[in-house]
Amino acid sequence: MKIAITADLHLNPKYPERGLAFQDILRQLDAEGIPELVIAGDLFDKDGDDSAYASFLEPCRAHPSIRIHLIPGNHDSEQSLKNLALESLQKYQEPKLVNFDGLGVFFVPYRKSKAMGEMINLGQGNEREGKPWVLVGHGDFVDGLREPNPREKGIYMPLRRSDLNDVNLKQAFLGHIHKPTSIDMPLGGKVIYPGSPQGLDISETGHRRFLVLDTKDNKVSERRMSSGPIYLDLNFFVFPSDQEAEELLGQLEKSLADAAWESERERFQLRLRVEGFTRNKDQLIAIFTERLQSLHLNLYESSNSTGRVNPNFDSLLSASDPQRNLVARRTIEKIDLFFESSEQEVGEDKPGSFLGTLGDQEPTIEKVKMAALRTIYQV
Repeated sequence: MKIAITADLHLNPKYPERGLAFQDILRQLDAEGIPELVIAGDLFDKDGDDSAYASFLEPCRAHPSIRIHLIPGNHDSEQSLKNLALESLQKYQEPKLVNFDGLGVFFVPYRKSKAMGEMINLGQGNEREGKPWVLVGHGDFVDGLREPNPREKGIYMPLRRSDLNDVNLKQAFLGHIHKPTSIDMPLGGKVIYPGSPQGLDISETGHRRFLVLDTKDNKVSERRMSSGPIYLDLNFFVFPSDQEAEELLGQLEKSLADAAWESERERFQLRLRVEGFTRNKDQLIAIFTERLQSLHLNLYESSNSTGRVNPNFDSLLSASDPQRNLVARRTIEKIDLFFESSEQEVGEDKPGSFLGTLGDQEPTIEKVKMAALRTIYQV
């Protein structure tokens, strides 16, 4: 038996692409014959906003063979879910173990100011004992380097590594963090965030997905979303050299290739920032802009009137002193060497690591380079 898993749809009639993502999931499930869909919280964007109900109920009614299993997230209180009435919908307002073809799925609804471990221990432990089960919850996995949710400050319903000690617990699927995490290297060995199926804004980048769990072997696979915009937020770094234009264009093309842009170019929306130092700012901007036009890229337009210009060249500064340019080039080379050596020391699981101990506060190599160049050029 296969079960689909998603989270963080944040349905809101002001953002119809989110509703289209939900419809896309249901269409794919119908086509593949997958009868169960789990939503791990934050179905709606605003608590108590019933204007979003139609974007959930109408697609469900169009696919009546798919059963929906829903837990509330921190955006879904009992008030926001109480009027949802649908034969194919099962809401879990209290912790509950549900059997799916021999695999127990333990649904843990979000509770403010509660730890997930407390809720796991509240009930039905005897029913889980000695049997394989998976956890569905909504909150932060707080062991080690936590993946932050920039939209939500603080810690929400923490799940700790010690909560995963039951050898019969095979996987934990959590909502709340919108960025998808690896299915091959789960956090803490068991935790996977499916991520939001549609990026909520330009900060939620790359292809989106939902997950499929096979109850026979607990194997997790992913299905790529085929609707809505795909956001890319790209920063490029320049330092003075004879090849600075070629290197900048190379960064652009590599980023597009890494994102598999060519196959779905009409869906991509990009926000671009170029920073660093150049020997001829006007010329470099002209070359970069011409390449963007030739590629027919769709540039992201912020709905916020105070949003930055796109592409943004505000941090691209002129550098005309040959001696400083030479010092800058040698400094950049040394920084690259330092980062390469430190990366080898801490391992390949944290690319670009500086010292591997600063967590979310760790500076990127671009920030280190920019700080060094500002010192050299005294700006």
